[in-house]
Amino acid sequence: MKGDFEQAINNNEVSAYLKGEGDYFSPEEFNMGYHSYIMNFMGMMFYLEKRVNPYQELVKYFKLYLSSLKEDVLDAWSLFKNINCFYYFRKNNRYFLTQNKDLIDELIAEEKKKIGVLYRYLRENFDKVPGAADMRPINDQMKFVYEDGCSYDLFSL
Repeated sequence: MKGDFEQAINNNEVSAYLKGEGDYFSPEEFNMGYHSYIMNFMGMMFYLEKRVNPYQELVKYFKLYLSSLKEDVLDAWSLFKNINCFYYFRKNNRYFLTQNKDLIDELIAEEKKKIGVLYRYLRENFDKVPGAADMRPINDQMKFVYEDGCSYDLFSL
């Protein structure tokens, strides 16, 4: 990856950063050469934790990212992976995330609905995700999100 989160902010490319597009692609050798969402999420968290109101900025940037997503398998997959990252770090009290704050709680009804639409789309089209044949089924992967503390049925939003 050539670009960092500060560059993404300065270039109005937060969505590209969270999707791993262009300069923000982070290959991981153990990830079959695909984008490593966790690396970018960690980069964003590292940047935000130095800010005055890191959680509020996380919400702001997540909402911006969410607004850019379309009913597309790659967009739905990136949303799935970024939400997984959020709950993973929150469960482990990493960076500035704690169990008493939930990113989904901060969203308005329309934004939550969009998550539900994209999650259902992903479940129906999971076979089109690059490398899906080598992955666990989407419902199995979703169990990890719930184990990490997500209290929402993200497929039903």
